[in-house]
Amino acid sequence: MTAAGLAIGGVFVLAMIGVSTWAWRALPPDVRIPVHSGIGGYDNFRSKTRGLITWPVGGVVIYGVFLGVIEGVVPRHGSGNPAVIIIPIVLAVVLVAQVGAIRAALRQPRSR
Repeated sequence: MTAAGLAIGGVFVLAMIGVSTWAWRALPPDVRIPVHSGIGGYDNFRSKTRGLITWPVGGVVIYGVFLGVIEGVVPRHGSGNPAVIIIPIVLAVVLVAQVGAIRAALRQPRSR
C-alpha cells in the first residue's frame, strides 16, 4: 500500500475523531447516540460516551482490517493496489453515517 493510501485513510479516521470531539461539546449529557450496526439504518442507541467512542473505534477497526486483508491477499505487482481506493471510500461512508448519527442526536428532544 502506498503512503498516500495510508495518509488518506488516516485523515478520515482523524476526521471521525474530530466529529466525536465536536459532538461531545455540542450534545447534552443525557443524549443517546444512534449507532449503525448494519445495512438498514440506525438500530442501536447508546449513551453519549459510548456512542461517540464507538464511531471512531469502528473506523480504526475498518482501517486495520482492510489494511491487513488487502495487504495479505492482493499481490504486489503493478501500481494498482485497490486498497488505495477502497479504504478511503469505506471510511468516507462511515464518516457520513457518523455525521448523520450526530445530527439525529442533535434533533432529539431535550429533557429539562
